[in-house]
Amino acid sequence: MRLRSIVTLSLGLSLGLPSLAAAQADAGVAPADAAPPADPYAGADPYAGDVGASPGDPPPHDPEDRAVVGPVVVRPAADEADEGDDADGGDASAEETGADETSSGGSDDHAEEDREGSGEDEDPPWEEPSPEEEAARVLSTAALPMRPTFTFWRDGDSFIKPVVMMSALGAMYVPSNNEGSELALRVSTLALVRLGFEGELFGFLTFRSVFERNFGYSLARNGPVGTSVWEGTASLQARENYLRIHRWGLSLTGGIFPDPASIDFISTNVLDSFGMDPYVRDPLLVSGFAQGQGVMLRYRWEMLDFGFSYTGGNPLTTSLAFGFGGNVSSLGTLFTAPLRALSNGIPGSDIQLQTITPSFMLVHDIIQLRAAAQIYFVDVDVTTSTDAPLTGYNLRGTAQVNLFDDMLHVFGSFAYRRNQQLALPDVSMLATDYEGFIGSGGFDFRYEWFGIGGQYYYLTSTSSDVASNQNHYINLGATVWLQDPHVAASFRWARSMASSEPNPPRISETDSFILALRLMI
Repeated sequence: MRLRSIVTLSLGLSLGLPSLAAAQADAGVAPADAAPPADPYAGADPYAGDVGASPGDPPPHDPEDRAVVGPVVVRPAADEADEGDDADGGDASAEETGADETSSGGSDDHAEEDREGSGEDEDPPWEEPSPEEEAARVLSTAALPMRPTFTFWRDGDSFIKPVVMMSALGAMYVPSNNEGSELALRVSTLALVRLGFEGELFGFLTFRSVFERNFGYSLARNGPVGTSVWEGTASLQARENYLRIHRWGLSLTGGIFPDPASIDFISTNVLDSFGMDPYVRDPLLVSGFAQGQGVMLRYRWEMLDFGFSYTGGNPLTTSLAFGFGGNVSSLGTLFTAPLRALSNGIPGSDIQLQTITPSFMLVHDIIQLRAAAQIYFVDVDVTTSTDAPLTGYNLRGTAQVNLFDDMLHVFGSFAYRRNQQLALPDVSMLATDYEGFIGSGGFDFRYEWFGIGGQYYYLTSTSSDVASNQNHYINLGATVWLQDPHVAASFRWARSMASSEPNPPRISETDSFILALRLMI
């Protein structure tokens, strides 16, 4: 009987790895006279790799896989026995069961030849995510399957893997205005990193915890800092930290997470900064991108997905505060007022925001739809009952069509929002409603290792009979996939144009040219 060893690479983390005997048992090593272990995944369909797979679906795995310890994959040889061996009751997976040459019906040499011919060392025991799926995970993972690539530990359908997203960028920023005054051109080097862990445990629990070292200062507006350090302190933030339990197509998520139904379809070729530059981030936020602390219930039935989410607390607990129009106090909007009311580094807490979001998604190979109704309830001063409560809503939808064997994606989005405003400084009286509309469209084309894509956003809003704003955002990018789908080099041109009445903006136009190299695991 052949003996095989399991090599464990220690990464300096205590993960409760199984003992050698347990790992051998998981890997299928058994005494020669023992019966082959039952396959717990027998009859199961292989993971299809649908980017819209239900959170209740099991994680992807190879039915023949048994254990992964550290980054070393321990798996049986593929069943490549010839018909003569099958007729003798033999099986090329003799090494899997630990049986000797006699019981396997073949020699060790024959098993080695079968393994070499199977190509199992070339292919991983799970399906790699597509570049489109990997790009979608940049914005939200709350409705996507977790694929156990680069795992620290894996046992059956349970695994823990690292999350590593890094982007190194060089950006040229060119502002201009309609007044003819000279504005400085800037060139800056930028870095953005997201690090964390995610995994699947116990067959029903998914978790993800990711923190981000961000840009610090705006890439546009006042220009980038480049070091992501402000006053000697690195700019860090909690990006995603959530738990999700799932069973029978139902899933319940709690923590900090992005609502998948709130995310527009956008070009994967403009995500070189993971959507954190204002050319991508600002229109997404205004259109209703919802990431915050809350709970979300979803139900998936075939290609239909229904959801309901809730967030409550300080307005800064959710990105939905960014799109609520008009000032709520003398300190500014629902988003800026808490920031300007800092006390010992803690944002002001007099304002209470609650949001509820029923949503719907359709996931199909050719067409995908997402729709959501985001409803706001705002108390601008919880210390008194004399202030008028504010309500508002944002109705949004986005769709994508996949053409030519998924080589071409065409997408578009819209959002209409309306909310009440206060007749400041009197917080007990209401003024004219704030109203806004967003429309967008774009495309992505991918051929083998090269992709090109672009998108356009138009935003318009009115806060009174005389005050209005218009914004345009254009992005056009090209990507070369050096290691599909994890490593890419890209170039992007981005442009923003702004106008407002009665007071024109100081900077009316900005152009940025961005070179980037990024890693996504």
